[in-house]
Amino acid sequence: MKEEYNFTLTLPLPDINEALLILTEAQANNPNMRLSRKPDRQEKARFYLCFPYVGARTDLRFKEWFEARNKKNWELFGPNYGVWGFT
Repeated sequence: MKEEYNFTLTLPLPDINEALLILTEAQANNPNMRLSRKPDRQEKARFYLCFPYVGARTDLRFKEWFEARNKKNWELFGPNYGVWGFT
């Protein structure tokens, strides 16, 4: 099993294209980041972002990086510790 730290990003559905641009940039900056879309809820889009733990926390810079770009006050929850998959 692999250790990771993860975030959940929630934003209004009309902002989805803008969010996808930021998330594409985040993946370019963090090639090991896993990104998945959670089911929409209450007219909000939700994304799940996972950063693997590889002897060091790969998520530490992400929160600051994201908050500098979060002009619409989207909700970012995390980081949360988790374990993913089997080895």
